[in-house]
Amino acid sequence: MNYINKARELGEALSQTPEIQALKAAEASIMADTQSREAFSQYQEKERGIVTTQMISKVVPEKDSLALLDLKIRLMNKYPLIKAYFIQQQNYEKLMAMVNLTLTTAMHGMPSANDLPIPEELKGMAQQILDKISGGNPLEKMQISPEMLQGIKLPPGFKS
Repeated sequence: MNYINKARELGEALSQTPEIQALKAAEASIMADTQSREAFSQYQEKERGIVTTQMISKVVPEKDSLALLDLKIRLMNKYPLIKAYFIQQQNYEKLMAMVNLTLTTAMHGMPSANDLPIPEELKGMAQQILDKISGGNPLEKMQISPEMLQGIKLPPGFKS
């Protein structure tokens, strides 16, 4: 199972990235501060409750989602260590989105920005990201069928 070994290597390489190192450091800072740790534990408990609800019923009441968002904002305003953690978490999520996009394009081919259901003003930026993923090497072009676009709300005037 060579792909399992490759996935392990990828995980080990990612663990050394500045994004993941900074996220771990931000979490350690929270855990070292009693007030921040207690407040963050409250947030994590509420977040776990929402995830559990979502896994069971697939629908999270809007009031619960809004309450979690409100708590997050209040914690970020009150605790600088928690704010720093959420900023690092956002950087981590950007990294993982790039990794997932890279894996997907390696498996299914590379779309062009014109194939994506995004506003025209973002297509140049999207193409730069796609070019970065390909590493300057031409990849097989992704075939986008009408079935793949079902259920996706396309911008006005977008031609598939």
